[in-house]
Amino acid sequence: MESLVDVMRVVVEPAVRAVLTDRELTSMHLTRDQLVGYSLSLVAVGETFQDWVVQDGVPHLTLADWRERLRSNLVDFVAESGFGWGQDREHGPPA
Repeated sequence: MESLVDVMRVVVEPAVRAVLTDRELTSMHLTRDQLVGYSLSLVAVGETFQDWVVQDGVPHLTLADWRERLRSNLVDFVAESGFGWGQDREHGPPA
C-alpha cells in the first residue's frame, strides 16, 4: 500500500490544486484507516468535503486513477457548493 506522503503528493495535492484556489481552501486533513484506505476531509469557504481518496481492495486503480476520481468529485463539490454554485471547474479554478 502507498504511504500517506505518497497519497498526499501524488493524489491529493494535484487534484485539489486543479479545482480550488489557495484562498478557497481553509483546511485539509488526510488520514489512513488500516481497513479501508485513505480519507480526505477538507474545508473550502466554510463547506466540508469528505471522500475516500484511495481504497484498499481496489488493485486495478492506479494513483493516477485515484487522482482523477478525486479531481472529478471536487469539481462536483464546487458546482454544488454555495461558493461555487453552478461553476464548471473541469478545466481549473477561475483566474
